[in-house]
Amino acid sequence: MARILVVEDEAMLLMLASIALEDHGYEVLTAANGRKGLEIVRHERIDVIVTDFMMPEMDGIAMLTALRAEGCPIPAIMTTAIPRNQLPTAGQGLFDLYVGKPYNEDLLAGSIGEMLERAPTG
Repeated sequence: MARILVVEDEAMLLMLASIALEDHGYEVLTAANGRKGLEIVRHERIDVIVTDFMMPEMDGIAMLTALRAEGCPIPAIMTTAIPRNQLPTAGQGLFDLYVGKPYNEDLLAGSIGEMLERAPTG
């Protein structure tokens, strides 16, 4: 079973995404900020990261920057209400897919499925 880490500081969005992804057969781990997300990735097997951009303590771009600097290749989806062209340029190349908020949880699950199909096995 694929393990998805959802990093989101808005409790209701975190809960809705978790339920929807579990309904699609994924095991979901959650974190309320990038710092917690970083800890989880360092200690757990994760197949895809779904992260918000703006969060307290550590935002999604800072979390992905730290993970990429450590050589972490886990595919990532950035979710935010900020238009993609307004995200900091420091975030370029850190995530594989941008999903604007509000998003449809079923479409998010489908995007995760496509990422997992493309991921190298091994």
